[in-house]
Amino acid sequence: MLNGRSKYKVIEQRGSLLVISVLLMAAMLVLGLAFMMTARTEDTIAANYRNHTAAFYAAEAGLESGVSSLKSILGGGLPTTAQLAAITPAALSDPGYTFDTFQVRQVRTTPYNTTINSGPYVGLSAQSTPFEVTASVTGPRGSRARVSQTINYLQIPLFQFGVFYGRGVDLEISAGPEMIFTGRIHANSNLYLKANKGLKIDSYATTTGEIYRYAKKDPSDRGNNPEIKDASGTYQALNFDYEYDYDFTNAWSSDNWKNAALSAFGGRVQDSAMGVQEIIPPIPDVLYDPNNADVSSHLMIEKGSAGDSPELKAAKMYYKAELIIEGEKAYDQAGNEVKLNTCKDAKGKKAVRKEKFYDEREKMDVEVTQIDVGALTACGVMPTNGILYATAKKGGGPKQGEGVRLVNGSELPSQGLTVISENPVYVQGDYNTANKVPAAVLADAVTVLSKAWGANDYDKKGKDVTSQRPAADTTVNAAFAMGPSAESTVGQGNGQLENVIRFLEDWNGVDFNYNGSLVALWHSQQATEAWRCCGDSGDNYYRPPNRNWAYDTLFNTNPPPGTPMGIIMTRGQWSEG
Repeated sequence: MLNGRSKYKVIEQRGSLLVISVLLMAAMLVLGLAFMMTARTEDTIAANYRNHTAAFYAAEAGLESGVSSLKSILGGGLPTTAQLAAITPAALSDPGYTFDTFQVRQVRTTPYNTTINSGPYVGLSAQSTPFEVTASVTGPRGSRARVSQTINYLQIPLFQFGVFYGRGVDLEISAGPEMIFTGRIHANSNLYLKANKGLKIDSYATTTGEIYRYAKKDPSDRGNNPEIKDASGTYQALNFDYEYDYDFTNAWSSDNWKNAALSAFGGRVQDSAMGVQEIIPPIPDVLYDPNNADVSSHLMIEKGSAGDSPELKAAKMYYKAELIIEGEKAYDQAGNEVKLNTCKDAKGKKAVRKEKFYDEREKMDVEVTQIDVGALTACGVMPTNGILYATAKKGGGPKQGEGVRLVNGSELPSQGLTVISENPVYVQGDYNTANKVPAAVLADAVTVLSKAWGANDYDKKGKDVTSQRPAADTTVNAAFAMGPSAESTVGQGNGQLENVIRFLEDWNGVDFNYNGSLVALWHSQQATEAWRCCGDSGDNYYRPPNRNWAYDTLFNTNPPPGTPMGIIMTRGQWSEG
């Protein structure tokens, strides 16, 4: 039998166990509740994260939709406020998410001058207009995401390039005599380089296509190695290309080509492997067909006509001209006749008149509207904005056998002069050599006739063989935008860059000094006969000159009037929140 003290001890122990059990149960309950709260919190956090992530991707999708729509509009030039306001994002697939903010705005009302500071076009001047696209999305449980990005619309004067070729007009350089060219070289198609006696390039060579080390008409003939200056200004041999490794021994990958070219030239030789972006000519998207870009680009020089749409008016340089010459008469942009009665040449003949001569390349008589540039300048009718449009006849469309000839152009108006024509243009004698000013000629094709052409009256002797039309040293200082002839058969060349300026005389041993910028955005649609070289026999019609050619650095700061602008669009700052 338990005594009293033992009995109380057992009861005390049982009481303690009960208290401990209750405390343990309470602790377990608290822990369970804590675990439940933690799980619920984590679930809420996870749900909020999922919702925010979904909202972020929805906002980003809206941003990309806005950027795409903006770029489409910018293809036609700077948009209006109404056009920007009309841009809407693509609909979201989840109805739980909606756009609470979507805006496309022009950050600055007017373009500002800038210098491109990176990429293949580094160093070029451009007019920049920044736009900002903003998209904000709200989703379940108050989730929200906001993203924005700047899009830079860059207009690049094309006459900043020593050579610029458009899409569909492959750029080939394969001069017979040694050729040294200063200024940047760019192609929106492929670039073919082959040195014969020598080819040196002193600046950037870029293309959105590929770079090949041969002329298209004969891929088996590599010739000699062209030399291109690297980033330090030292000539390096281009003895490999997009397809083949050093000395063209083995085929290699585009990555190997990329690494080798970047290493050898320090970024001054770039093509599609480096992601070179195309510079689009100033043709609105609605008119620009990438598959027929040369035909689309030809619109730039075509004559205006009644019923032209706003897009056509934006594309045609005709509408920029203050003086328009049609046949033998002149007009202002409003259609009012500008009297030329007092404008006479040195022989007392009309400064603007019809002449005819035989073009040995085209194998036909060409009737030209001849414009005495000096006489028009002297009688004070030259356009104050420096832009003159000339066409061989009034009314009707152009046809083969018509053209425009510029004579007595050694001194141009002080404001500079850009001549535009839908016809082939013949530039006769020294041009822009006295008191040089910014100048350009944009035409279906450009043929340079030397000083000897007029002095020896080759207009009448045009059907003689080449050697009976000796050229004389001639200098031209002007940008040329013109069309090479299209290649009519596989394996036939078009004369390459060195013959994109056309010749009709025996220039053997004679200097043709050229300072300017060579732009080829279209194939000639009127002067369409194929390039043929060289000498007296057969269909040959000329011998090539000594080509002392260089980019005119005047254009870096003072481009010709109405210089066409190429367009690129780049992404700028991206931000969230």
